[in-house]
Amino acid sequence: METDCDPVFAQVDKLVSLLYKSKLLHILHLLNNKNEPMRFSDIKKSVGSSSTTITRRLTELEQNGLISREAYSTVPVTVYYDLTDISRGLVPSVQSMYDWVVEHEVELN
Repeated sequence: METDCDPVFAQVDKLVSLLYKSKLLHILHLLNNKNEPMRFSDIKKSVGSSSTTITRRLTELEQNGLISREAYSTVPVTVYYDLTDISRGLVPSVQSMYDWVVEHEVELN
């Protein structure tokens, strides 16, 4: 008996692939814990990665509707990033994976 794969799994695969990218989960976790918009420089300092990597991840998160970006016309331009309502709904799932790893002292290969 042949059954069709639920098309939602394709979207779950895309989400997992996005979350898998270097520093992306760290950025989401940071913005969630801060619970207020953050400047690029503060995100970069807290995550401890290159400007290129942080820029790529923030762009990907914004393109996928998981963070908002607000620019203010100062010199230089001031930009703040924050979680969107849709990503706030994702946070408990990500947090549960984090908690599971800590609780079970998991070190995957």
